[in-house]
Amino acid sequence: MSPPAPKLVIVPGNESESPASSFRRIIQKSLLLNVVIVLTSFPVLVLAGGQRAVIPTLAIMAGITLMIWTATFALFSCVSIGRLLWSTFSSGTRRKPQGRAKQAGVADRWLDAPG
Repeated sequence: MSPPAPKLVIVPGNESESPASSFRRIIQKSLLLNVVIVLTSFPVLVLAGGQRAVIPTLAIMAGITLMIWTATFALFSCVSIGRLLWSTFSSGTRRKPQGRAKQAGVADRWLDAPG
């Protein structure tokens, strides 16, 4: 008597995560970084320099903000282009979709899922 064959276990991945949600997460992290920098450094610079330091401090904060957002969008664009090129020109085998639509028209992978 042979042992029963093991059941196929499918580990859920990031199927429900769209590129838009990834972009939103990056924007939120950059915004949080920007807020933390402003909230921690602005009071210190103003207290250290007095009232005359308010305008230069605002200029420094604007420069830091510009650098953060420029780096965020540049890195996100480079990574997105890299992923696009990798998936387009990769030499790996391509998998066919597992399920077929039960009705004519546009297929939805969530409708075909069991459960």
